[in-house]
Amino acid sequence: MSSVIHLPKMHREAELRAASFDESDNTIEVVWTTGATGRRVTWMEGEFDEELVVDQRSVRLDRLNAGAPFLDTHQRWGLDSVIGSVVPGSARVETGRGICRVLLSKAEGAVDRVARIIEGTVKNVSVGYRIWAVEKKERDGSVPLHRVIDWEPWEISAVPVPFDAGAQIRSGDQDGLFACRVDQALADMNTTRRIRMQMQQRQLQLVR
Repeated sequence: MSSVIHLPKMHREAELRAASFDESDNTIEVVWTTGATGRRVTWMEGEFDEELVVDQRSVRLDRLNAGAPFLDTHQRWGLDSVIGSVVPGSARVETGRGICRVLLSKAEGAVDRVARIIEGTVKNVSVGYRIWAVEKKERDGSVPLHRVIDWEPWEISAVPVPFDAGAQIRSGDQDGLFACRVDQALADMNTTRRIRMQMQQRQLQLVR
């Protein structure tokens, strides 16, 4: 059973590896996702846990591998916010992690921010992504679990403090809302059928 909801662009924390800086080509390695489960809140869905499925079938890498931007704190209103770009073809998924190399800008306006990344004082990164499909599972005694089974990274940003995956309220006023398919997990459907059968049996007992 599937339905459609609308979600904004999401953000998740990631990792910059200062030790991976290659001076010869001015690039650095980024782990842009590990798929960890985090608590989310939206005005449409309320509170739920979100798990990013990180495998070849679930992650759309075309935008990253085309040279997606490396931004300053997700700012997208001017070219000065672009402090690098993903090296085309370097984005990949390995053992449940998303990895790529980023070409850092040598522009005068980006020197200070790039220098902090290279020296390791700026090490927090956040990935911005669109969700195409989730598998929703209701859980007894806990909030629902949204397993993101189809998603697309759009950009990677250097940030002073990573977005808190444990208590993040996502806003939809920056990039608009995007359609997302929601699949009910098979276990949920079986649970629903069982509850209905139990209710029908109780009704029959009352009639008797």
